[in-house]
Amino acid sequence: MPVMIDGVKVQLFSECDTNAPFPKTDENPRRAHPKIDMIYPELFFPSNKTYLALGEAKIREVVKAHHVLIRTSKIGHLYPEDDATFEVATQKIEDFFVQMLGGEDLYTSKEGHPRLRDRHFPFEVTETGRDIWLMCFRKALKQTLVPKEFLPEIWDWVEALSIRLINRRTSMEMVKRYPYESIQSYFDA
Repeated sequence: MPVMIDGVKVQLFSECDTNAPFPKTDENPRRAHPKIDMIYPELFFPSNKTYLALGEAKIREVVKAHHVLIRTSKIGHLYPEDDATFEVATQKIEDFFVQMLGGEDLYTSKEGHPRLRDRHFPFEVTETGRDIWLMCFRKALKQTLVPKEFLPEIWDWVEALSIRLINRRTSMEMVKRYPYESIQSYFDA
């Protein structure tokens, strides 16, 4: 079922024909169809089995490893340079992951609804930045030896979640997806 605004079908930017001539001005007003830049995929949060099996300490270890990797990556400039500020920011994300993976209400009780795109708006998060963020997470999962039986559920959640971080589009193409099946061999090596 198409999305409609004022009786007009909403289009994705990727549906624009950028090779078509731009409408010329004449005595009639010109109209551009309503557009959206992205459709967020359905998000499946992991069951609490992940939290119960891994525990809070392991989840925090994964997040810390992830943030250390990001800090030295091409998107490291998006994170605080000051060690104390970096630790505070990392702690908030640890709380988020602990809660979302089935732990106590550590994040939303202090910070409210995650609003990922809004919270990250002060920082330019592009599709490429999201890919780097996601591949650092993949590496953190491997480095911290998260048991393989929990990887599909964690990965498929965080992969879809990471799309919600993007707040600056650099392409009209749909955001690249990385289902667990496409990265599974990384964990077998």
